[in-house]
Amino acid sequence: MNEHDIDDRDLTPSDPADRSSLQHPDPALCPECLGAGVVATGETCPVCEGTGKPTNRTGGG
Repeated sequence: MNEHDIDDRDLTPSDPADRSSLQHPDPALCPECLGAGVVATGETCPVCEGTGKPTNRTGGG
C-alpha cells in the first residue's frame, strides 16, 4: 500500500446479511435515540418526545 492510498478494508460490514452490522440507521426510528424514546442520560428524547419514531422536527434548516 502506498503512502497516498486509503486503507478502506475495515469500512464495510463483515457480513452484509447481518442487520446489526448495517451502517445506515433505520429511517423508521428517531435519529437521536434510535427508537428507544430516551437519551443516554435517561431523559425523554427531545426530538421524538418519547415515541421513538422520527418527526418533522428532525433535520437542519
